[in-house]
Amino acid sequence: MKPIKKGGARIGVQRSGSQREHNRQQLLWQLLEHGALSRGELAGRTGLSAVTINLITRALEDQGLITEIGKTEGAAGRPASILDLHPQLGTLVGIDCQPGEIHFLTGDIRGHQRRKTLVQASDSEKMHAQLMEALAELLRSAPHGPVKHITVSVPAPVSDTGQMGEPNSLPQLDLAPLQEVAAHSGADVVLENDANLWALAEKYDGAASDEDDFMVLVQHRSGIGLGLYLGGTVYRGTNGMAGELALARWPHQAWPTPIEQLPEALKQAALAYLVGAVAASLDLRLVIVTDDAQSSGQDIIQSLQHLAPQLCVVRSHLGPSGSVLGALTASRLRYAASFLSSSAAPASTLSSALEPSLLALSPTYLSRRLS
Repeated sequence: MKPIKKGGARIGVQRSGSQREHNRQQLLWQLLEHGALSRGELAGRTGLSAVTINLITRALEDQGLITEIGKTEGAAGRPASILDLHPQLGTLVGIDCQPGEIHFLTGDIRGHQRRKTLVQASDSEKMHAQLMEALAELLRSAPHGPVKHITVSVPAPVSDTGQMGEPNSLPQLDLAPLQEVAAHSGADVVLENDANLWALAEKYDGAASDEDDFMVLVQHRSGIGLGLYLGGTVYRGTNGMAGELALARWPHQAWPTPIEQLPEALKQAALAYLVGAVAASLDLRLVIVTDDAQSSGQDIIQSLQHLAPQLCVVRSHLGPSGSVLGALTASRLRYAASFLSSSAAPASTLSSALEPSLLALSPTYLSRRLS
């Protein structure tokens, strides 16, 4: 998984009035970003003295935040301890709810050691019950310590207050009980649109790792949407409605028809024109296309390349997992922000200063907020 970086530069840590707290954050950030390190390596990366490193690491070990995982071998002199973040600091979760199925993806605090689960749900009543059952089991048996953050991907726009809007492919889905149960267990829950999360996944694990401006055309059986990633962050629009192609109309039989209701061949042609126009107006050079069994991704790729030869149009290689992977990535970004918040500015204060949307925690936002 791509480290939490922006433009090749590591994200810094928030400075506070306490130099010791600032030093502590530097050390934690190095372990979070780079993994296991010796005290000497920590000193080299942070510029801190050996005495300071020893004092901070001893305190962090006493707090249960870091642990010794081994010793260096083969070097002259006394073997050095290898330190890492405690493996049970927390479990992060991504959930993608789509008609008929729910995807779960769990990981450790770095988004590694992933475990994916697919739950089939034949109707809306069963979906709600199965979602709650799977959540309860996850909270009981979280593999990397207590569940800290959950991001839920939904086939609907999500407002800044976390409310699902229209068009909504799962209008019967009530996530309030999930949020209540998770909150009771100390887990933070955020909802976000599936196309937005797919764009986040492409940035960190997909075809757009070197791009700060691109878009993803997501074609699910539940609907069509654009995930817009502009200026180094996901673009949601004023009301969270950016990229909602289901709202677009196209002339058909002398009548403006919702694009999702067009015959398949006409729908693909209309999509090519609309997506090409958006890409041209935003001056983008990369468009990523996803598809499922109900769509013809290759046709629209060829059409876009014909209509806009200046565009680089590629197929997503994330398979059906883009949205749930983006959800896990979003949980990881929120964890990084809260983990690195200082005692002078605790996680609750940091969170309250952010937009309710998880997508405020983009690489650009983190770089600005934590430096």
